[in-house]
Amino acid sequence: MTNLNKLTTLYNVQSHKEQEVLQDLIENHLPKEYTALVIEKLQENNQKVSSSMVRNVKCGTNKNIAVFNAIIEVAKEHKMISQQLKKNLQKAE
Repeated sequence: MTNLNKLTTLYNVQSHKEQEVLQDLIENHLPKEYTALVIEKLQENNQKVSSSMVRNVKCGTNKNIAVFNAIIEVAKEHKMISQQLKKNLQKAE
């Protein structure tokens, strides 16, 4: 379970708009298999992390800015994919 209050405090997300964007990304656009995608993204930069570390960063148990950034990047990528799918479905109507 993600503790958004803890995440906003750990990563100094102070503005209300940033908090809303963070909440939307984590709750609505982070895919089920996010741990594998985050690990893959970090391995491209020669960083080794475990799936439990990724989950702990997401829930606010551990603080690791690189892992948190990769989680947000994965969520943003899936949000763009979702938006593109919606546009394609609207065009098909």
